[in-house]
Amino acid sequence: MMLSWYRLYPLFISFISLIATRAFILVDKCAPIDSALGASRREFGAVVVGECLALSSGPALAASDPVTSNSPLPKPLIASQQSQSPNLPAGLLESRLSSNVLEPPPFGMEGTDIFYPSWFAGYWKVSSETKDVQAPCGVGLFGGNSTFNNARQDIGNVLKYDCRFLTMDSGGVIADREFNVKSIARVSMGENSVVDVSVSTPNKFSCLLAPKGAPSLLSVDLIVLNRRQEKDTDSNKFYCSEVVREIAKPVDESQQQRQQIRPSVLKEIETTSIYTYDPKNDEVRCTQRSAAFLIPSDQNEMAMRMWQLSRGRATDVRFYDVIYTRS
Repeated sequence: MMLSWYRLYPLFISFISLIATRAFILVDKCAPIDSALGASRREFGAVVVGECLALSSGPALAASDPVTSNSPLPKPLIASQQSQSPNLPAGLLESRLSSNVLEPPPFGMEGTDIFYPSWFAGYWKVSSETKDVQAPCGVGLFGGNSTFNNARQDIGNVLKYDCRFLTMDSGGVIADREFNVKSIARVSMGENSVVDVSVSTPNKFSCLLAPKGAPSLLSVDLIVLNRRQEKDTDSNKFYCSEVVREIAKPVDESQQQRQQIRPSVLKEIETTSIYTYDPKNDEVRCTQRSAAFLIPSDQNEMAMRMWQLSRGRATDVRFYDVIYTRS
């Protein structure tokens, strides 16, 4: 079953650190990728690839021609990349998820990676269900009626895949990013969809994708801008969140196609997860929220106008329920 490009993201994010479920960073280039992002996973194959090079209009999840993985990133909109976020209260992440806070998160880059509890180590079978898709600033800023309706079709759909977490020499537990990326890609985009993984670090993940039926390879860079994790008085609960920006684009587009590309509208995605471990059944349950924020740009009038309309609030919010059972 093909998966929505947007829905595939947190899954991708998890390789970068959160072994989450989905969400997606938006980077505008054309409706092609936007449609893919908003599409249900049933339509992913036809949209991601078929539209990816069609270069129609609308907010999307790709990068405009001048934007590359080597291009300087705009200043993070959500928070400065600081080592600590002083005076932030405990329980911040749970509050942001349960209250569905639409303002950007206040934390910066608080760690070198997400370090999971010891009970997360090992192999897992994962089942992830889309529970809700919201357009808090209106359907227009979400991407339009078609994009929103396609995204809503994903509600109730369940994605199943394998994942694993590794125990470091220091005793910390981290997500096996490359293994998890390939596992999710196999079930969502085809058995041989991951052509190459050139970078796999906690702060950046770069890969070359070949979605089944796609007319072009897709180059994807995921860059972590903000990170926070929290423990609970209950040792069987764990909270974590990251903000990620993605740059995705076809690698073999023609000069004519590049000239047709519209100015990019960048987005940053905050993905927050609350994990609860059931030691009796050796099972982990996760509630997850992804929130997309537009980024203002002095070089892109459309992006600036859209950001002003959103007033800095999240324009695309999605909720997921995830179950991890021991493999």
